Amino acid sequence: MPRNPELDRLKTEQQSLFEQKQAAFQRFKDLRERTNIAHDVMQSAWNERTRTREHMNREFEARQSAYSHRDSVWDEYGRIRDYNNSRIESLKYEADAEHRAMQDCFEQASNAYQYGDKSEAPYYSQQGHEHKDRRDALNAEISELTREVKQAKANAEASAPRISSYAFDSAKSAFESAKARHESAQAEFKRLKAQRDSAKAEFDRLQAQFKQAQAAFNRKLEEVKSERSATKQRAVNKVNMALIKSNTHYLGTIFGQDAKVVPKKDGSGKIDVYFGGLNAAGDGLGHGHATIDVNGNVTYLRDAWATDKHDYLIDENADKKYGANAETHKI
Repeated sequence: MPRNPELDRLKTEQQSLFEQKQAAFQRFKDLRERTNIAHDVMQSAWNERTRTREHMNREFEARQSAYSHRDSVWDEYGRIRDYNNSRIESLKYEADAEHRAMQDCFEQASNAYQYGDKSEAPYYSQQGHEHKDRRDALNAEISELTREVKQAKANAEASAPRISSYAFDSAKSAFESAKARHESAQAEFKRLKAQRDSAKAEFDRLQAQFKQAQAAFNRKLEEVKSERSATKQRAVNKVNMALIKSNTHYLGTIFGQDAKVVPKKDGSGKIDVYFGGLNAAGDGLGHGHATIDVNGNVTYLRDAWATDKHDYLIDENADKKYGANAETHKI
């Protein structure tokens, strides 16, 4: 039986789509593996980013705590300084007044001694010494308050922490690097994920087309099988031989044509029937050929004037040659 061009076309289309969808699946599989690896890299980068951010935050809090402690120390110094300076200004004013009063008393004592009643001189002199004592006491208090300010400053300088931003700056730099690595890994993951999804969509599309082509091929195959079966049945139904025996062969008719019937010499009991040829007996140029077994089954049938030796309707060796089941028909 000649090959069916439409069946061959559908088979070729089905095979092409199968190869395409297999290649698409391999691309999807490769991209899925690469995407999974990129996801793990991104997750690892995220964990590093989280760790460095927490470290940076701790260093920031430590620096802020140091700033707060330093500020409290210097605030205390400022409180002492401001209070003492205010007190010093007031005491200086009082000390200056006592100094002027002292000078006035000593001057009056001197004048009383030289020009007035000498008995008044001791009084003014005593008043002058009293002003002097109060002046000196005020100056001593001023000195003590000044010393307290200097001591408070020295204490602040000694106890205020020395603050360095190195630890925080290093932690911040590490965080920025980790953040950049994570963002890069995230972008790579998103890129591969988009390619993976696109490859999956392409595979799904080709898979659907392959199933459609497979279904179309199977429908056509069943159609061709049905047509061939009907053709063979029609051919078998036409076999109607009237055999006339001679010494070496029989003469008869088949398909309404003269036929030459020759028993096979292989002991199988089969006969070969030649028909439709140019010779009067039915053999000769352009003859058809049928083989019939002892049970009347047609095991081989090729029509007359077939263009090709393989253009058979029935072939008992089809399973050996082409992988199909051999078909026989009883006449």
